[in-house]
Amino acid sequence: LFRDTVRQAVEQARLDGFEVEVDELLVDIAALKMVAEPERFDVIITTNLFGDILSDEAAYWMGGMGLAPSLNWGEGVALAEPVHGSAPDIAGKGIANPIAAILSAALLARYTWGMLEAADCIEVAVNSALEVGLPDGTKAITQAVLERMG
Repeated sequence: LFRDTVRQAVEQARLDGFEVEVDELLVDIAALKMVAEPERFDVIITTNLFGDILSDEAAYWMGGMGLAPSLNWGEGVALAEPVHGSAPDIAGKGIANPIAAILSAALLARYTWGMLEAADCIEVAVNSALEVGLPDGTKAITQAVLERMG
């Protein structure tokens, strides 16, 4: 059902004038190619379980799961969250790295609300803070990003 649904969506996109290239891969081969040729992928459409595994692997290319944002959205609803989840084991201790949550907010601003300038501002501030090195602690990291947002 999943494969048939994706194929139908691709065909409809092509009928609507979009240029869509599809390469169907088994998940183990996709994982290997993500490591060997990450530039090959623009979009990956997969089931939840395989998507969870592949997104964790893809997070490596941006510095690890602690930095990786995510956005799930559909018609009229969106959920932005760090790839790593809520980290309940360190909740309230002030030691969580908030970068993934901050970048998730940028994704929400950009793709859900169309607030491109706000998203750019957040992303530039995060990149600037990362370039000089992050301080320790959730509040200090957040403050370092906020100071660079102007």
